[in-house]
Amino acid sequence: MRIRLISGLTRRLAMVGTVFCAMASSVHAWDIDRMENEIQPYFGGWLGMYGVSNRSDLYDAVGDDDHTLLGDNFFSSIRPAGGVSLGVAYSRYHVGVNAGYQLVDGGNSANLGKFEYSKYEYQVFPIDISLDVALLPNETPINLLVGGSLGVGLIGIRLPYEYLSHTSGVDTVYTRYYNDWNYSNAWLGTAYVGARINLARRLNLEGQLGYRYLKADEIELGKGSYLGKTDQVTIDSLQNVVSRTTNYPQSLDLSGVYIRADIRWTFASPAELEENRSAERARTMNGILATMPACARVASRD
Repeated sequence: MRIRLISGLTRRLAMVGTVFCAMASSVHAWDIDRMENEIQPYFGGWLGMYGVSNRSDLYDAVGDDDHTLLGDNFFSSIRPAGGVSLGVAYSRYHVGVNAGYQLVDGGNSANLGKFEYSKYEYQVFPIDISLDVALLPNETPINLLVGGSLGVGLIGIRLPYEYLSHTSGVDTVYTRYYNDWNYSNAWLGTAYVGARINLARRLNLEGQLGYRYLKADEIELGKGSYLGKTDQVTIDSLQNVVSRTTNYPQSLDLSGVYIRADIRWTFASPAELEENRSAERARTMNGILATMPACARVASRD
């Protein structure tokens, strides 16, 4: 299962990287030397609150479609998350890599007594590549921006099942399940609008309001197994088969609206460093000239 998880995660990261590499190919139309001189690395941290618009997948995973087992408030509609970001700024563009952690949701419930375990919870580790563009000149104290990101989310989940079952020929085989954390990789994407406030020359605060798409195609259970759902055969009054039994993976959708705040420190670009060095050399030369005798200063100008 771990090999499968790593392989799936690597494949999705590679696809995300391909998209951004394709974007980068358009940069050749720009002045590369100018870009290298004006690019600014940055690092920072972020905190946010992430909503889950539809929690039905979580309830369906334990067959609690009407919420009578867990209740309507067992899972929260919004969860906090935080992390770090690294990237580069060029003109009005910011491109960064973001990694973080979303706190555990769910917990223990006495109503899960029909299962072996009483603990049912999940957590998320988001990793994405973001691009945002400022709409106003950089020197504007409060700037508007639009942006988005692509990446993956590792969703860890603990299910209360005591046994897992699968069909082998005509027999049903049962395997013990130990309520451990198992991780599934999910598609992650965001789109947002926001504002950036310049707190100091190199320090800025960014706020985002957007929508996060986070969905796993299947819920991993370990040892190459995943949680499945079954559609039963339906027969109408004329004994015609309306639908047949179909087995398919249980998906997990944790998408929703979010709000987030980033604080970032931006380092000087090579052009700024060279400008600072030139200014320092000029100040040093002016200091030397100021201490020279008047005749020597006249001679030096000749």
